[in-house]
Amino acid sequence: MPIIYYDANCVYCYNYAIWLIQNGLSRRYQFAELQGETAQNLFENYPETKQYDSVILQEGDHFEYKSDAITTLITTLTNYKWIGILLHLTPKPLRDLGYQLFADNRDKMWKTHWHQPNAYEQSFFID
Repeated sequence: MPIIYYDANCVYCYNYAIWLIQNGLSRRYQFAELQGETAQNLFENYPETKQYDSVILQEGDHFEYKSDAITTLITTLTNYKWIGILLHLTPKPLRDLGYQLFADNRDKMWKTHWHQPNAYEQSFFID
């Protein structure tokens, strides 16, 4: 099963995970906290992943980071596939710049709340 590692201390990251689920993310995906036990196993087995404190998409031995991971995930959503394709057509350095600008400034932007997951949403989270 593919695993999506996310920053559990980031309300935007968590709510993005919920948004993916609510918009048809396949049941084959699971979410794990970058601060959790599953991620610690990842970092031990794949030390090169430790340099990323951003979203990581793991499918077997294949990894995607930052905007590549976001683009791939959005492309899996039936109603948003076109956005994923447009993002994929955007040059990677530009996508990663946008990703990094958002990540660096997320605490200075608008305020949001932590979504309370229902049982179905919670079933995607492994730790």
